[in-house]
Amino acid sequence: MTDQPCPCGSGKKFKACCELYLSDQAYPNAAEPLMRSRYCAYSMGNLAYLRKTWHPDTCPNLNEEDLETQWTRLEVIKSKPGLKQSVVEFKAWYTENDQEHVIHEISLFKLYKKRWVYIRPLTKWP
Repeated sequence: MTDQPCPCGSGKKFKACCELYLSDQAYPNAAEPLMRSRYCAYSMGNLAYLRKTWHPDTCPNLNEEDLETQWTRLEVIKSKPGLKQSVVEFKAWYTENDQEHVIHEISLFKLYKKRWVYIRPLTKWP
């Protein structure tokens, strides 16, 4: 997998992209790479990484069943960086019952204890 393109759609090899985050060699320094690495964590079933990158006040009680979705691709539409808060809009495709579906989300990220974390989806672009 490490020589393959990263599932996050960045165009980089997995080993030079999200593998650095998922293997604890580095931590994303902005919301967009964090969101991309969280997509990889979902697609690879990395529950520990998802918990680590979710704000403790909004993190649900995740379990292995939450990671059974077969994610197929990610498209980042736009991102709005900020010093303490950022927003990323994306589409993530998945397959269910041999049908392709898409989730379209605008996600809020905040700096928490000097690390970017996922907070929650927003209803509209701020």
